[in-house]
Amino acid sequence: MKTLIVLFAALGIVVSLTSCVESNKKKQEIEVAPLEEKPVVKKDTIKKMNLLDEQAKMLGKVFGDVDTEEGRAFSKVNNYQDLLEQGNFPPDIKKHLYEQYKLYELSLDPKKKDSLKLVFNKKLNEALAKSVSNPK
Repeated sequence: MKTLIVLFAALGIVVSLTSCVESNKKKQEIEVAPLEEKPVVKKDTIKKMNLLDEQAKMLGKVFGDVDTEEGRAFSKVNNYQDLLEQGNFPPDIKKHLYEQYKLYELSLDPKKKDSLKLVFNKKLNEALAKSVSNPK
């Protein structure tokens, strides 16, 4: 009985010592790590990544060796405009998709936000005029 008490006491001391040693190691690791200075970047001054172009590049890589019915390969697709040119769409749909792409491209550059507002207002007014002239 006495040996069990001594063993449990020794076990308790060992556990408490190892936890203290581990916590001291963590404190030392935290203190040793140097602080890295991050450059200060103003928000809305950097043009964001164009996700349509990145998706088109990925499609070009995935379907690069596949030929279309007209014999055009997707491996030549580097951006969304190339994908639209190689697409088998009617010209009016291609034009509409290209205009939407340009609007999206304008929205990515913070310096061109004003021109985006003008183009968007123009498109909105055209849609309103069209809906007024053709009520359903």
